[in-house]
Amino acid sequence: MLFIFSGSTSIAAPAPKAGANCTSSGLTKVHKGKKFTCIKSGNRLIWNKGKSVTAPQPKPSATSPSRASPSISQSPAPVESFAERWKATGSLALSTLESAFPMKPPVFPKVNIVWRYSPTVNSKIKEEITKQYEENATFWSAYEKIEGQLQVIVGTLDDIEFVCNWRNTHLQMNDQACVRSFRTDKNRVWDAHTTQGGGRATDFYFMTDPANLTEINFLPRVAHEFFHNLQHASSNSYKSILPCWAEESAAEHFGTLVSSQGSAEKYLKMRYASVVIKSYNFRNAITGKEFWRNWLNQTDITSSIPNSSLWGCQPFQNLGLYGSGLLAAEYLHLQLGIPGVLTLYREAGNLGWDKAIEKVFGKSKTLIYDDIAAYMDKEYMIAANQDWVRPRCLPQGSIVQCAGGL
Repeated sequence: MLFIFSGSTSIAAPAPKAGANCTSSGLTKVHKGKKFTCIKSGNRLIWNKGKSVTAPQPKPSATSPSRASPSISQSPAPVESFAERWKATGSLALSTLESAFPMKPPVFPKVNIVWRYSPTVNSKIKEEITKQYEENATFWSAYEKIEGQLQVIVGTLDDIEFVCNWRNTHLQMNDQACVRSFRTDKNRVWDAHTTQGGGRATDFYFMTDPANLTEINFLPRVAHEFFHNLQHASSNSYKSILPCWAEESAAEHFGTLVSSQGSAEKYLKMRYASVVIKSYNFRNAITGKEFWRNWLNQTDITSSIPNSSLWGCQPFQNLGLYGSGLLAAEYLHLQLGIPGVLTLYREAGNLGWDKAIEKVFGKSKTLIYDDIAAYMDKEYMIAANQDWVRPRCLPQGSIVQCAGGL
């Protein structure tokens, strides 16, 4: 029986080598970087010595990755901004900043400011306070007209008589006890005040060392004092109408807002200093919404006491009036906007505080204060748990300075 196997067998052709036999004249082969050509030498066909050649590199396809990059590198995860990280906490604080900046165009002329500088005031203090007043005058010209002339007096810690003389002259008052009414103790490093009366206003400052311009409590101070002039423009008798929290805590909120110049980081760090750091002496008493409800009721008295030279807000000065109380004003700002807050002040001048706030919100004062207390409790707890927002401040003697502003 005959078996026939069919199939193919691949026999590798010998590699070309100079002088070795080849089969067809003109045949070429490339081997180990050389191109060999079959030539006739006498009666033989042999491979020549060959010439070096460079193999062409394949062009990468537009739709496929180059083989030189066997793996695709992953893009780094985007870094959250300061504002984005804060918003992830559920806080609404930045809504007030974002509604105020960029600044609105002016509607009213800027307030007319007259300056009184003691000749002994350091030039840096003079320049910085002047600059901040110009910034505040520009910001608030979009919302309110401040009638008359605002006098700003700046003296050193020892210039009490200088300040009192100009204050009495501008306000047409005869305060014989002015010089005795201001502190002269050595623990004092700066003072800031405002006085309005008879349609006139005077803001005045005592500061000797320009390093104190970056003291954490002073950072929002110029904007704080300026806001009192907005309150005065809304109602000449605001000190005997507005509750302490609506007067002082609101000035602290708007002072922090305007002095931040629209920077979320600067705003939140100053806010943290007020809301969290200044509450350390009573934080153990903060037990929830009811604490803030009681706080609102306690501070619901006016700073001006009839037939008395005492300051009605004094008992609350170290209990959050200049700190965590700003959360109450922040709530007003969120609900009403800046124009609405100023409208509330004007209505209070006409109707009294209780009727004005009920008219603006359309519900009872009790319910409004409940809502404010709930907001304060939520925002306080959020802020207290965000140590990454803490400003980078260092103690310097009796003050706490913040390098570069914060």
